[in-house]
Amino acid sequence: MRPIRIFFVTDLHGSELCFRKFISAISIYNADVAIALGDLAGKMVVPVIDNGNGSYDCNFLGQDEHMNNKTELDSQLVKINNIGFYPYVTGKKEVDELRAKPDDVSRIFHKLISDRVQHWVDLANEKLSSSKALIFMAPGNDDPLEMDEILDKSRVMKPCAMRNVDVLGYEMITIAHTSPTPWDTPREWNEEQMKENIERLTSTIKNMERAIFNFHDPPYGTPLDYAPKLRDMRPSAGEVEHVGSKSVFDSIKNLQPFLGLHGHIHESRAVHYIGRTFCVNPGSEYGEGILKGVILTIADTKMKSYVFTSG
Repeated sequence: MRPIRIFFVTDLHGSELCFRKFISAISIYNADVAIALGDLAGKMVVPVIDNGNGSYDCNFLGQDEHMNNKTELDSQLVKINNIGFYPYVTGKKEVDELRAKPDDVSRIFHKLISDRVQHWVDLANEKLSSSKALIFMAPGNDDPLEMDEILDKSRVMKPCAMRNVDVLGYEMITIAHTSPTPWDTPREWNEEQMKENIERLTSTIKNMERAIFNFHDPPYGTPLDYAPKLRDMRPSAGEVEHVGSKSVFDSIKNLQPFLGLHGHIHESRAVHYIGRTFCVNPGSEYGEGILKGVILTIADTKMKSYVFTSG
């Protein structure tokens, strides 16, 4: 059996630039399989105020920005999109009104998330229609549940969340949820729920030696799950702690699949063996427009090589 090349990325968080790099990298790296595991949603809306006279204003990354015309506006919108934020062009009156309407702000945010993911699906359908690679995209814990319906309709990116899918002779199961976070994100399970859902999916696997666990949450207590320790919801300088899932770790330790593909903790780019299982977290720097990934070359049940990518 010839070696298979897998290109794996995670935590794009709305970055238009990173997603475009992902779809370009599939052919550049000559990938047989490409996997983008959540989170796909961005984290912030940036109001862009239309002054009504052809000029615009916004606050972007702590800086007040003034745009004198539509050309300057378009340039600013690209910058906002590229780091994963959502520009929302509106008038000052609506911005003032929204300060007292959190439900309306949430509705706008969710619509912008859905619009961005739909745009990505359309872009992939256009750019990857002739690709021979097998391409998968799945949500993560930050991603609203309504995102699933959009991903399921893609013509070229195959849905895989909470499924057992064939990956060129390997069985891949995917879980978007994570253990609880301080931010109460849309897809979180306690450890008992995580254990139950892992067991439900792993019960469908016929050959564990050729199984891939595509789990957004990394295994607890490994180099893949170090995150800054929080004090009053702020990172504490120089202090880190393990924040992954114990149920994920236990399932890998006990079942010994071939691969563990993980994300969620952007700072913990690392590889680690749990018994025979090769586990990897490629990390994420979406906020700088840098696409981090990993190329895995596998043959039968052997890891031939891995190379971290960044660009």
